[in-house]
Amino acid sequence: MSDFLPTNRSEALARLEAFLPFAPDYGAARNHVVAGHANVSRLSPATRTRVLLESEILAAARDRHAAGEIEKFEQEVWWRLYWKGWLEQRPDVWTEYREALKSLSWTKRAREVVVGESGISILDHFTRELIETGYLHNHARMWWASWWIHGEGLPWELGAQFFLQHLRDGDAASNTLSWRWVAGLHTRGKAYLVRRSNLERYLAAELLAEHAGGMERLESPAVRELPWKELPSPRKIESADPHPGSRTGIWIHDEDLSVERSPLSDLEPVALLATSPTGIWEREIYSPGKCSFLREALADGAVRAARHFGLDCRTPETSDLATALVAWASEERIDTVIALSPFTGPLAEEISGVESALSRSGVRLNLVRRPADVAAMNRATGGFFGFWERVRESRGRSRF
Repeated sequence: MSDFLPTNRSEALARLEAFLPFAPDYGAARNHVVAGHANVSRLSPATRTRVLLESEILAAARDRHAAGEIEKFEQEVWWRLYWKGWLEQRPDVWTEYREALKSLSWTKRAREVVVGESGISILDHFTRELIETGYLHNHARMWWASWWIHGEGLPWELGAQFFLQHLRDGDAASNTLSWRWVAGLHTRGKAYLVRRSNLERYLAAELLAEHAGGMERLESPAVRELPWKELPSPRKIESADPHPGSRTGIWIHDEDLSVERSPLSDLEPVALLATSPTGIWEREIYSPGKCSFLREALADGAVRAARHFGLDCRTPETSDLATALVAWASEERIDTVIALSPFTGPLAEEISGVESALSRSGVRLNLVRRPADVAAMNRATGGFFGFWERVRESRGRSRF
C-alpha cells in the first residue's frame, strides 16, 4: 500500500507525521476537494481498523500544537467515536437499516449510477474514484449521497450499502449515520442538499474544468422529504473488563488491531488468533480492494500482537467464524476466548452465534471494551457539538 491510504501501523505513523505540520491549516482547507487530497490527513482507514488509535493521533497533535490551533482537526478525529457511541447506544437503528435492505432491489437506474453513468460528470468521477481507490473526500461523499437521495430519489439504504462495500475507512456507524444525516433522518428538519454553487466553491479548478458535464442538473435541487421516525432513547454502554481463565486465548479482529495497546496487553494468553472472516466479507459484497486492505491490516495486527505476547499468531481465512473459533479453542485447549468487543455492525451480528458455539464446547467468550471508549461513547447522547463539549477537557490524554 502507498502512503496515500495507510494499511499498517508504520504507514499510519508516517502519514500522521507527514500531516502534523499542516494540522493548524486543516480548518480552512478541509472542505476543499483537490486531486490527491493533500489537505486532509487520510488517516481514517487506520482508525477504522485501529492500527492507529484516535488517542494517539490526538496526543501527537497536542504535542506539536496548541489546542486552539487544531480544534477543527481534533473534532474530526472525535467524529468517528461520536458516531460509534451514538449507534452503540441505539443499535435498533442499525437493525432497522439491515431489515430495510432485505426489501429493496437494485433498479436499472441505481445500477447505472454506481458504475459511473449518472450523466453528471463530476459525480461519475467520484464513483470511479471510490471504486478504484476505496476513498472519497468527505465533501464528495456528502455531494454524492445527496444526489443519490434527493436528486435520483433512490433509497438511502442502497447508497449506504454501496459506500460500505468500497470505503476502506467505512464502518457501520460513521457510514450509516452519515447517510441518515444527508437524508434528513438524523436531525429532524435538517437534510443535506447538493448545490452547484457549493461544488464550484470547493472543487479544484482543474476538476471543475474537466468534469463540467451535467452540472446544470444541480442548479435547482429540492429536498426529498422522507418519513420521520422518532429516534430511540440512548442506552448506557456498560464497561467490560478482561476476565481470563486458566487457559486464555486472544481473538483479534479487524475492528481493533492494537491489542498490545489495550486492556488485553497485560494478559498471559496461551494462543493468539487473527481471523479474516471472508464469509462476512462475501455476504456484505466487500470489494476486492477492501478485502485486501483488511487482510493486510489484520496481518500487521497479528505481527504486532505476536511480538508483544511472545507467541505465534495464526491468521486464517474463514467462511464460518464460529466454527473456526471453536476449532482453535479445542486445539489449543482454551477455556476462555477474550477479544476487544466489536462495535455494532456486521461483525457484531455474528457474536451471538459465536458465543453459543463456544459455550456448547465449554468455552467462555469475554468481550472487553476500552475504558476510554466507554467514557467517550456514553457522551454521544445527542448532537456532535454537545458531545464535543463533554469530551474536550480530557481529549487525547487516555492511555487506551
